[in-house]
Amino acid sequence: MSSEQKKLMKNLLLDMILLGQDVCSAINRSNSFKVKCSELGMRVNRLLLMLRSLPRFLTSAAPFYLLTVNSIVVKLEDNFKVAQRVVHNCKPRRRLCRFFTGHIFLVWSYIATVEMGPSLDGRIEAAHLLASLVQQKDFEYKQLIFEGGLPSLIKLLKENSPVAHIAAANVLCLLANEEEEKSGTIMKELIHTIASRLSRTSSRCGQKQAADLVADIAERFPELKRYHFMREEAVWRLVILLSSQQSSLELKISCSKALWNLAQGSVSICKTLTETKGMRCLAELVAKQHDELRFNCIMIIKEITAIAESDIHFRRSAFTSSSPAAKALICELLRIIKERDDAKLKVPAIKSIGSLARSFSARKGRVIISLLIAQLGNTDQEVAMEAAIALRKFVSTDNYLRSEHSESVVKFDGVQLLMKLASEYTKAQPHVLALICDLAQHDTNSNVLINSGALTALQTTDPEVITEHPELETLVPHAISRLQFNLTEDQLQTDSSTGIKQIITKQGKEVVDTVRRGLKLLSKGDSKTPQMVTRWIKRILGQNLHYVWTA
Repeated sequence: MSSEQKKLMKNLLLDMILLGQDVCSAINRSNSFKVKCSELGMRVNRLLLMLRSLPRFLTSAAPFYLLTVNSIVVKLEDNFKVAQRVVHNCKPRRRLCRFFTGHIFLVWSYIATVEMGPSLDGRIEAAHLLASLVQQKDFEYKQLIFEGGLPSLIKLLKENSPVAHIAAANVLCLLANEEEEKSGTIMKELIHTIASRLSRTSSRCGQKQAADLVADIAERFPELKRYHFMREEAVWRLVILLSSQQSSLELKISCSKALWNLAQGSVSICKTLTETKGMRCLAELVAKQHDELRFNCIMIIKEITAIAESDIHFRRSAFTSSSPAAKALICELLRIIKERDDAKLKVPAIKSIGSLARSFSARKGRVIISLLIAQLGNTDQEVAMEAAIALRKFVSTDNYLRSEHSESVVKFDGVQLLMKLASEYTKAQPHVLALICDLAQHDTNSNVLINSGALTALQTTDPEVITEHPELETLVPHAISRLQFNLTEDQLQTDSSTGIKQIITKQGKEVVDTVRRGLKLLSKGDSKTPQMVTRWIKRILGQNLHYVWTA
């Protein structure tokens, strides 16, 4: 070691000794947490004794390894400064200052416990108390940052405990929401700490804990997903772990849940998933995995396709016909719709296909529409309803190929299934009626719709159904007028006769039966009264009522 290096080291040690003495002086002046401050003072004094002995080694002729001493001194300086800051908050305060401090003493107490608490449970409880303080309306959250709470919370975040992770992250996320100036710094520290635990060098347990923490943050603080740190550090690490052959099933489930929560409603994160190998990875997992992991992956796909439905630029870039990843993903969705009996998987798969309705060509659309029409007859009402909703997106006015797709619906006998569903009071009924109205906008479908009884079905729609679904208030009358305009002379005559009969059969019969029962009570054996009323009703409604009255 050169003389210059020895001189620098002596000055550094002297600075450390002076800093340690300042800590001891602050401990002596402390007015609260005396027991804990006393324990801290004993440790600082022990370190000072060791520091004072180091200069003797520097003056000796024996070789001295300087690198180790340098690293120790740097860490020691950081610890002395933290101790000095914490102990400084425990010294007596002037009376005037106490009137303006508010929660400051609680903040000091909780930060000190988070930093130096003897037990992990106590530190976690202190973090919960800090979170409660931050959520109070009269709390000045800047106090927590100013008093050095961030390093203490980051330290707690690094503990090997999921409960500690959630407690620390909760406070940090609350602060990031409140403190706009510091939110970027807070989120950067938080995400960087979590991302480091998601790296391949971390333990499997640490990776799972970090993935669970990301899922929790994304679920409870969705507004924090806007930070680019989340996309740049967390998302791609989760995708790597999800696609890795070495990752355990439990870890993959945790990663998929985190990505699902992150993808919900976030355009930027969905773009990141499609720009990485996320799409290919999801398609492979849906094909090979089972139960919770497969379900989570399908839900991620559903979130991505929902964003694609509302964002035309994203849809065109991510779901191009030349993209192998997009093709593989769509094939797996169609396979689930066709082969799986599990409604829990079918419903999100159908929703995903519906969201991509504007991405398919007429040729590909025919294949998909045939599968969706088959699902209209599914015994599960949820599946049938989602199939009707998805089909609407193929024939709606904002789909460029709506005319071709509507012809496919008619070609694959979709109208017959729709008429059956329209007559049933199920959750699918309003969506089926809306789909029939959309099909009626194309004159080429009018003949099939009229012959199948669509006009009568729309004319006799329950008013309550229309009231509960305001969209039908416009669609149904417009579709009726469109179908009536396209009636042929034979259909006009048939529809008039059939319409009256059906109205009387389905709605008028109940009224007539009620009148008939009342007349029996009024007549009390008088056979002329029912006959007189029958003649009077016939004059109003015509002879078509006769078969009802005599039924």
